[in-house]
Amino acid sequence: MQTSMKAALIAGSTAMALMLSGCGLGSGQVADADLNGQIEGTITFQTMQLSPTFDDYINGLIKRFEAEHPNTTVKWTDIPSDQTARKVSADAAAGSLPDVMDLDSATLAPLGRDGRVVDMADAAGGLKEDYVASAWNSFDYGDVSVAALPWYVNSPVLLANSALVTKAGSPATPTTYSELLDVSAKIAKESGKAGFQPESVRFPDYLLSVGVPLVNEDSTKARVNTAEAHKFVQKLADLYASGGIPADSVTAAPRAEIDTFSQGATVYLETGASRLKILKENAPAVYDAIAVEEPMGAADGKTWVVAHGLAVPKSSKNAATALAFAKFVTNAQNQLALAQQSAVFPSAVKALNDPFFTAKPTDAPTEARKMVAKILFDGRTTPKPPAVDAEYATTLWASLQSAITGEVPVADALAAAETRLTEMLQKRSK
Repeated sequence: MQTSMKAALIAGSTAMALMLSGCGLGSGQVADADLNGQIEGTITFQTMQLSPTFDDYINGLIKRFEAEHPNTTVKWTDIPSDQTARKVSADAAAGSLPDVMDLDSATLAPLGRDGRVVDMADAAGGLKEDYVASAWNSFDYGDVSVAALPWYVNSPVLLANSALVTKAGSPATPTTYSELLDVSAKIAKESGKAGFQPESVRFPDYLLSVGVPLVNEDSTKARVNTAEAHKFVQKLADLYASGGIPADSVTAAPRAEIDTFSQGATVYLETGASRLKILKENAPAVYDAIAVEEPMGAADGKTWVVAHGLAVPKSSKNAATALAFAKFVTNAQNQLALAQQSAVFPSAVKALNDPFFTAKPTDAPTEARKMVAKILFDGRTTPKPPAVDAEYATTLWASLQSAITGEVPVADALAAAETRLTEMLQKRSK
């Protein structure tokens, strides 16, 4: 993935969601936007850290839209990912949000939960089948069932260091997180290497995969203190004790998981396909040993997906034109064009069926690209519950670190985590 888009999609979404979740956007009814007006006039379009890398692409979109609708003008602004949270919060409070906003599902959550954006289920429900179901469902926040039209998405593959797998006796490739723990234990015993490095942002996925609901039906209470969670966290603690995960991966500031993998210290890395380029440049020996495998949960349709979408605030004074522009940008043709010059994936089903994604792979990156596209196309991805955002993940991880390192009993840590998370969820609902 290009550096700018990678930052917007991954690193930026975590930091911004944390900041936004702590900012009061206000509550109460927000007047519905007028979606029945003429497609004309001026709108503002705000993206997250896509300039200058994608200037030609975005300006081309705007030029074609304005040509199709001669009485329209689109003013594009692009802001750094680390400024988006503050700007969205301030604009929401002032009632001056841009007419079309590019936001990831976690960063959009506060606006969606507060009912401040147009519900695309009503405004563009006829387009639902055009998009991957998990992308469409990623923007369900309750008050607004579809807070944005899906744009670009990312979903992982599992990278295996085949040289280390061979040294460990060639265990079967894990297909679930529970199997990943079991295989990592075998690897540690046979070779002294760690199987993988757990991530705070991924921890909710681990628990979801073993049947932990994480939240109740209306997202007002956390549900993590379960028998399934206890069993999984205890296995992770046992794995930590045996050296099956890097000792510093559970500290306050662990190394990035890709750095650990690049150094040959872990056997598996579940990550976006764009990381292959980084590995090829920075760790060619490891790159040459990589086998690309399906990610955890793919067989059961539970692979994670991170989605960006285009939202239209109810405060827009030109919502009809804003909605038309959002539809235009997210159509299959324009999504495919973006994917072809980056390392993101389209959420549009027709784009995923293009030869760009279906052609025979020629190397690890194209193999990963085809694999992820097929998993998306086949409907084998799923979004997290809407309340399970970056703040939730960070709080969960912080609550369980001491249990994984063996300092606190697992049962006590899970009980404390459930209390902390419930307090956080209830604070949000006020």
